[in-house]
Amino acid sequence: MGLWGSTTSVANRPKFLPEDDNAAGSMGSRQNAIATSGGWALSAGLAASGNDNKDAQPEILVCIRNLAAVAGSATVRSIDWTDGAYADSATFDITLTFDEAIDMTSATATANQTVTNKAYILLNRIGATDMVEDNTIAAQYLSGSGTNQITFRGSLQSAAAGYIGFNTKAIVFNGSADATEEDGTSILAIRQEGGSASSPADRIVLDSTAAIVGTVNGAITTATTALVLDGNSGTIAVGMKVYGQANATPLTDENGSTDLSQDGSLTVTATNGSTSVTLSRPVTVANDVILNFSADGHDSLCDEGLDLVVQGDSGTTDITGITRTGEDTAVKIGLLEDGTEGSTTSGTIIFDATDGSSTDEFSAILAEDKTSDIVLHSQVGSTSGTGSILNGVTTT
Repeated sequence: MGLWGSTTSVANRPKFLPEDDNAAGSMGSRQNAIATSGGWALSAGLAASGNDNKDAQPEILVCIRNLAAVAGSATVRSIDWTDGAYADSATFDITLTFDEAIDMTSATATANQTVTNKAYILLNRIGATDMVEDNTIAAQYLSGSGTNQITFRGSLQSAAAGYIGFNTKAIVFNGSADATEEDGTSILAIRQEGGSASSPADRIVLDSTAAIVGTVNGAITTATTALVLDGNSGTIAVGMKVYGQANATPLTDENGSTDLSQDGSLTVTATNGSTSVTLSRPVTVANDVILNFSADGHDSLCDEGLDLVVQGDSGTTDITGITRTGEDTAVKIGLLEDGTEGSTTSGTIIFDATDGSSTDEFSAILAEDKTSDIVLHSQVGSTSGTGSILNGVTTT
């Protein structure tokens, strides 16, 4: 099997990087490898990348042209938080690691539950006695835009002691909140059912039938940004997208590509009366070609949330079973045949202590496979009820 592949599936991620970030050293761990237009890269802003500038150009580890586009939408790969007991009014951070760097659009996080135009994860504060939701925690986008590690922060409202769990296993995007990939495409964009990892399905986009229509007045044979029109059906404004109608002679860019006829990248940058416009890129086009002008035509049809179905470094694909990054402190290797299942003190293989020189003498050998401490587990209330809670977190 090769050391890497051209999709972001578990089997194709760079195998020369360790799975466990505890063993990352100076080269980074597998969760730090992101898909970019240039190939597999090391996420910027990490100790392993040599600087703390999250806006730095990611270091390319393996050159694969257009890997990010081929991989399709960004996928959540791991989830992290800090274990502990959290009191009323305390802040609680939760970090998601994606397989690509993403840019976040979200209103500034606040300590209250207001989520207008914000990206957030809705959590529950659960009472320890009956395992019933007492109130919610809107963990709002806090930091990480431009990287593959996105942090959300919530503030605990007053409630009885207990636990924290998921209200909805999803990132919710309210109003204008969004998350986009390297090419500017929203990760919320809905795609057609067909397609594969190596050939993603087309996005479903808004219809352009309500667009303003204009007819090219005079062929353009040498690429230019100046376009003369006649017979416009309405007023064309700066910022409108320009694209050809279906089955019409396409626009061509200065390099001979016709992609800008339908990809929504060509826009109006200036208008000169009702018959002449300036375009964002030089084009050539035949005479009498009918063009559409629209503010939102060809925009992606987007979902309002991103389900937290996680594809981890080891292939786990459900947030209920994936292990948090580096959390492998509880699983011991080598339970002896006569040992007690679940025991942490007897029946396990331990370090040799005969020479007395090891600081780890008699310590158990820990698993390093990222399959130990799961994200969620089931908890029984002290008087009644059962709930699914975040592992390692309590509230006071």
